[in-house]
Amino acid sequence: MTVRQARVYVRRRGRRLAASETDTLELVRVQHWLEAPERRRVPPGALLDAWNFFEDLARGLGEVHRLPRQSAVHNSAYEKLFGGECSAWTPEEQHAVLELITAGVELWNSCPVLIKPCSSIALDSGRGVPRGC
Repeated sequence: MTVRQARVYVRRRGRRLAASETDTLELVRVQHWLEAPERRRVPPGALLDAWNFFEDLARGLGEVHRLPRQSAVHNSAYEKLFGGECSAWTPEEQHAVLELITAGVELWNSCPVLIKPCSSIALDSGRGVPRGC
């Protein structure tokens, strides 16, 4: 989703974005790269954002075990990615990145999606527990 699409989406629902400059993850670019990393250029900014997001997501969900254990190879690959030097990745570093990002995408795809989040809270049987959310 682009920033423009996000703005249109929330405007149609009678809401505003929290900040005028909203960052979005470019997971489509990352996914295209994952489909053919040997033929496509690494999207460094999008990949760095995705890597950080997937680590945060895994920690937030208590699912860190679903990502590969970080090693010196991951650290080296991350440093090169952060420095915009992805073309200098060794085959081991590229493999580590592919493994981590693939696991991150799988984690993201396993997250539950709320189609219609509650706009008002309905309590379940008077127990004070929101239902339908």
